Amino acid sequence: MSGATASGAGSPVGFLWIPAVDLSAAAAFYRDVFGWEVDEPGQGASAVGFRAPGLIGQLTTELPVGPGGPLLWLMADDLYRALRLVELRGGRVLGQPRRQGGVRYLVQVSDPAGNRLGIAVPAGSPRPQPLVVARDVEASSRWYQELLGLRSDHGGKDYERLVTADGILVLQLHRWDVDHGHGQLAEPDQPFGNGAVLWFGDVADFEGAVERAGRLGAAVVHPPMRNPLSGEGNGPAHREIWLKDPDGYTVVIASPDGEDHEPS
Repeated sequence: MSGATASGAGSPVGFLWIPAVDLSAAAAFYRDVFGWEVDEPGQGASAVGFRAPGLIGQLTTELPVGPGGPLLWLMADDLYRALRLVELRGGRVLGQPRRQGGVRYLVQVSDPAGNRLGIAVPAGSPRPQPLVVARDVEASSRWYQELLGLRSDHGGKDYERLVTADGILVLQLHRWDVDHGHGQLAEPDQPFGNGAVLWFGDVADFEGAVERAGRLGAAVVHPPMRNPLSGEGNGPAHREIWLKDPDGYTVVIASPDGEDHEPS
């Protein structure tokens, strides 16, 4: 795919696939008729990129030529969420997602009327998605939802996914004695939470989180404090409160770095 695309709110149009039989002929057609910038087809290529005002895409022999016409690709931010919503809202996922050049995932879907669309999702960098064991998954889920304003994305007594309002996975909870094909996740005779710290940074509503921790009756390990201590510099210059969750894990709530900057 030539050109850059970016995802964002509102699923903007990402790029367009136009079916072709002869790439050289198609390239000449769109270049000369519409003034598009079209790459030269390489030997044995099945697609060639083009750029036009406000649009990028490919001329491709991978699509059937016929009444279906061009394939419109729409950008999404989360592959799992997008495909789940396609099926929940009456559409169909047409085959496996495939990664294109390490840049994006592509998958074709149909809407409830049967119209074929493409969904393109940028391939992100690895990000932490911690999973911890819990004695009572549902109780722990309620605790974290109240403390951090997260919402349930799974539910149930054996496993939970907790996500932000815009669907980003933050924490997974798993019942310690349930085997989902990966074996038991914790030793029953060992204390939970020993040596693990669940760190939640960039919490803009720090004061609200402190207040909610009080309402939950959370055990406080360290009351709100500046890191580093006042007068000792400005890295990371945020505030923290250290707590214990219902299973004994140490939980740190930290305000955004630089939020408590001290003028020199």
